Amino acid sequence: MVDKETKAAVTVDQPERSTGKRGLTFQRAFTKPGVHPFDEVEWEFRTAIISNEKGERIFEQKDVEIPKSWSMTATNVVVSKYFHGTLGTPEREHSVRQLIDRVARTIYRWGVQGGYFA
Repeated sequence: MVDKETKAAVTVDQPERSTGKRGLTFQRAFTKPGVHPFDEVEWEFRTAIISNEKGERIFEQKDVEIPKSWSMTATNVVVSKYFHGTLGTPEREHSVRQLIDRVARTIYRWGVQGGYFA
């Protein structure tokens, strides 16, 4: 089966294999063996700034690592809304790599705990 939105191959509820596990399995679709997906992206550092109608800064985070292909609007939205941690603290994320890693690991953990993956 192929997911219509991502075009990724997804096999659902495979018959039991030698592992005795049932669940979703995935075939590699958008990555290359031996190459970390982040290495396929060109990254750059930016400052995310959001200003109000008076031009006053209501949000700013400097030196955030963002895919070079992203617009400043995408940068500002993701950094201001989705980066984890309080601004100005060591816990604050400073890279989209961290955000993606956090979200992917969470989804993976939930899937493993729920028995969704073969």
